[in-house]
Amino acid sequence: MTRGRSAFSYMADMASPGAGVSVVMATCSDERHPPHDALDEDDRSFWVTTGLFPQEIVVKLGKASQVTKVRTLTANVKKFSLEYCDEDEPVGFKPAFEVELADKGASRLQTEVHQVNCRAKFLKFIIGSGWGDFASVHRISVF
Repeated sequence: MTRGRSAFSYMADMASPGAGVSVVMATCSDERHPPHDALDEDDRSFWVTTGLFPQEIVVKLGKASQVTKVRTLTANVKKFSLEYCDEDEPVGFKPAFEVELADKGASRLQTEVHQVNCRAKFLKFIIGSGWGDFASVHRISVF
């Protein structure tokens, strides 16, 4: 491995814009920080919640795929979970994991990597609660 490069740089990110991923549903939206900002490759842009919880964002992968790892960059998220669906439509989601994230303050990013083992066409990211009134998702990566 080349020094300074993470193991993620050698894996294809199924949530990158070039992989055909799209946001099919979000429970809230701010025109300055829309849901699709959670999928772009700029960690400075983000999707922001609008003050109530839970909040959800559902992404459709370019094709049904085996998912083994999910990486998220968030801020101010307390309870976070992932559900998956392998159907042609985003219905019948099954739980993959649920975690409580440490409070790093609203200005520091929470970097989380979760091992999963599921076949998915849709992924639902759920922010169950936040450490404050607002939370943000800066990047979703799926491997």
